[in-house]
Parts: sequence; structure tokens; C-alpha cells
Amino acid sequence: MSEWIIFTDLDGTLLGHDNYAFETVLPLLAQLEKRRIPVVLNSSKTLSELRQWQHKLMLSGPLIGENGGVILPPDQSQPLMIGQPYTAIRSLLTFLRDKQAWQFEGFGDWSVSEVMNHTRLSESEAVLAMEREVSEPILWQDSDEALQAFEKALALEGFQLQKGGRFYHVMGRHDKADAMHFWLNRTYFSNGESCKVIALGDGENDLAMLRYADQPIIVTNPSRTQPLSGIEHAFVTTQPAPQGWVEGVQAVLSDFRGDAYE
Repeated sequence: MSEWIIFTDLDGTLLGHDNYAFETVLPLLAQLEKRRIPVVLNSSKTLSELRQWQHKLMLSGPLIGENGGVILPPDQSQPLMIGQPYTAIRSLLTFLRDKQAWQFEGFGDWSVSEVMNHTRLSESEAVLAMEREVSEPILWQDSDEALQAFEKALALEGFQLQKGGRFYHVMGRHDKADAMHFWLNRTYFSNGESCKVIALGDGENDLAMLRYADQPIIVTNPSRTQPLSGIEHAFVTTQPAPQGWVEGVQAVLSDFRGDAYE
């Protein structure tokens, strides 16, 4: 087992926020693979999207999708479900919108072309983004006061609202840290093994993951009006993704190893 394990968000953390650029990280990912340091994608993206990104990034290992709601083991067998079914989420959203006349739209309301327009994804990528299992991204189009009432209504039904980089995410009571703990307990802790956890993120839905880590890394995101705060011992990068991902991982591992991680 590796001494280290890295959990990372994708959009705005490992991938460029506006253009999904990732080529800058490939040499470092190859080095980490050579040193047998696992890199686990932990994202709001669907498992279908994450499979594609895992292939592009030449990674192996588990995948954590939809803000910790579903885990795909390395053998790509049956996903492990933590969150509430997508059908239940859509049913509740339709009911609340009809009852309260709140103004919002989600992936389940859009065509493929509309998802492309809202996400800047290609057609094939948008199709994968719509293959949702345990969460629904929405664009809120109502007042802040209505948003608070909406969040309370979700909580009464056992759901929550998390703010991501582009969307609010409606989902069950889980987060990225829940999935991290589940996987680490299954593969390390329950077998008497230990490891140190590095986590990288840039948004509010990454906070639980960052707080759970031994070494959190906050990747600077120029699109944010205020940087993330309240994370103890966090390394904050000076560069945005994808360069910031490389900066953070190299800085942290170099600090612990005592030499340059190159």
C-alpha cells in the first residue's frame, strides 16, 4: 500500500475551469503512477464522465462521482451507491417547483443541446453528463430568499443543496468526504493499514473533502469572488488549474520528502 493517496476534484482543480485543459498534469500523473501513489477522481461528474476522464488521464483505481454519492471500484464492477436515486430527486424537484412556483432548471429539464450550452461540453460529453444516478445539477433563477426556502424544503425531505463551480447540486445527505472514508476504510483502515491523504479542490462542494485530508490543497480559481477559507494547514496555490494542481502536489510532496519531486 502507498504511504500517500490523492483525492482530487476535476473542474477548476485538475482541469482548467473555462477550457477543461489537462495536458499540463500528465507528466506528474505519470510520475505518481510510477511511484504507486494513487490518484482518485472525486467529482460532481457522473461515473460515465469519470470513466472517460480516467482514460484520458491514464489513471486506474476507484472513481467517486456525483459529490460522493456513488463509487466505482477499480474492477469497474457494480457501483456502490451512497446517495438517493436520481428518480426520487427529480420527482421531489418537480413537486416543489409546481407547488411553490420556484424558478429553476436542471439537467432533467434540458435537451442535449441545452446541456451543451450551459456546460460548454461537446455533444458526446453532454450525453455522459446526463447519465445521472444520485444528484441533479440546477441553475437557480429565483431570489436569494426563495433559495433559502428551497434549501429548507429539501432538508425536510432528507436532501441537501450543495454549491459547485457552475451549478447547485441537489442530492442526498452525503459529501465527498463520506465516500473517501468509505473507500479508505474498505481498502486501508479495516485491514490495519494506514496512509496519508492529500485532497485538492476549489469549490464549496470540496470543503468536506479538504477538511478530511491530512494535507488539503486549495487550487486558486480566478472565477471565484472569494477564495475558500477555514481549512487548517491548507496549501493554497498561486496558479489556477491545471498548473495549480501541479504546483500544489509538487510543493506538498517535496515538503514531506525533503527534496524536489521531479
